[in-house]
Amino acid sequence: MSEHTIGTPGAAAGRALRGGWRTLVTVYYANSLSWRGFKSGALVFFGFFLWSSANLLLSYQPAWSPLYYVMAYGFVLIPYGPFHHLVVIPVYLTQRRQGRRLSLGGHLHLPNLSLAAFLAIVVVLGTFPAAAGPMTFDFGSSLEAGGVDINPDLACTKSTAGGEAVVHCHLTESEGIAAVAVETGGDRLLVDEEPPYEFTVREGQLAEVVGEKQFQVVLLDEEGDPIRRYTRTLRMVREG
Repeated sequence: MSEHTIGTPGAAAGRALRGGWRTLVTVYYANSLSWRGFKSGALVFFGFFLWSSANLLLSYQPAWSPLYYVMAYGFVLIPYGPFHHLVVIPVYLTQRRQGRRLSLGGHLHLPNLSLAAFLAIVVVLGTFPAAAGPMTFDFGSSLEAGGVDINPDLACTKSTAGGEAVVHCHLTESEGIAAVAVETGGDRLLVDEEPPYEFTVREGQLAEVVGEKQFQVVLLDEEGDPIRRYTRTLRMVREG
C-alpha cells in the first residue's frame, strides 16, 4: 500500500482539524429557527454557568482576581449569545445574499465586529468589576474589607400575602453588630438598629437582577461601616 493511501499521522491530524473547523463554521452560521434557538439557549446556559461559578469561587477566594474576567465573560454572554445568533447572524446572511456586506474591510465584517465589541465589554467589566454592580454577588456571605470576623446565620422564610411573596428574616445572633441594613438594586430599603434584627420585605420592593428578585443584608458596626454582606434571591428563600 502506497504512502499516499496510508497518509501520515500529521496529515490525518490536519484533515481532522480542517473537518472540525468546517463543522464549527457550519454550526456557527446555521440560520434555521431551531438552530438559532438551540445556539442561543446553549450560550445562555453556558454564560450563567460561568457567571455563577466565578461568583461562587470568588466568595471563598477573593484573591483569585482573574476569575473576574470569567465572571464578566459569562455575565455578558447571557444577553449577547441570543442577540448575536438571533439578530447579528441573520442580518449578516441576509445582507450577503443581497450582495451587500456591513464591514470595515478585510475580515472585519458584521459578526466579527460584534464579537470584537463583546470581547471589549468583557475586558472592561473584568478589569473594573465594580462598574457593573449586578455582575457580582455572594452565594452565602462575604467579609467586608477591614471587617471583623462576625458571621451569624441569616435565617429567611417566605410566605404569600396579597398575591405577592413576603420575606421575613432574622439573625441567629447579634453580638458585635450595631445595625442591619437591607438593600436592593443599590437602594437602601431599611435599617434595623435594634436586636434581634428582624425585618420583612415584600416582593414588590425588590430589584430584579438578570431575571432574579434579589436583596442584600449588610451588617454594620458602631461607626456605620459594613462588617459582612449577605445576598439572597427570592427564589432561594424557602417557604415558611
